[in-house]
Amino acid sequence: MLTVRQLARRFGLSRATLLYYDRIGLLHPTARSPAGYRLYDADAEARLADIALYRNAGLSLQAMAVVLDGPRTEEAGILTARMRALDTEIGRLRAQQRAIAELIAQGSDGAKTREFDKNAWVGVLEAAGMDEAQMLRWHKAFEANAPQAHQAFLTWLGISEVEIAALRQHVGGAAD
Repeated sequence: MLTVRQLARRFGLSRATLLYYDRIGLLHPTARSPAGYRLYDADAEARLADIALYRNAGLSLQAMAVVLDGPRTEEAGILTARMRALDTEIGRLRAQQRAIAELIAQGSDGAKTREFDKNAWVGVLEAAGMDEAQMLRWHKAFEANAPQAHQAFLTWLGISEVEIAALRQHVGGAAD
């Protein structure tokens, strides 16, 4: 049996997350210790592994509950809907890439470069609700789908070649 802290640590989650899962009925402790601590057995650990898998796939907590507790026939429909949502998101991101590449091409003379620099771009992304991890995923997608446009965009923002090379290498691209 594992305590809530041990189970949370094993999955890289916070204690508060597991307590929330208990509160919403997604993951209940198997038993309580004499002192009242929540305890989890191997079945609960396996359920949390499934939760983590569905979480990584981007399913909502509500969808996870349906998949885990409902008829197995629901899983395929929920996963198909998630795949469609991802396809839509990817299409939206590709449209953004094309728009950025067009902006880069229009401003290739460098005249607009100082009006919109790295800090301004980060500010726009933060205002759109993106955190550092999401920005990194954005750069990774940009690099994977349009490496030359990504390089040109970073240059257009006035980022140094050393910083560009480090970023592109970090996201798995060529460090030209």
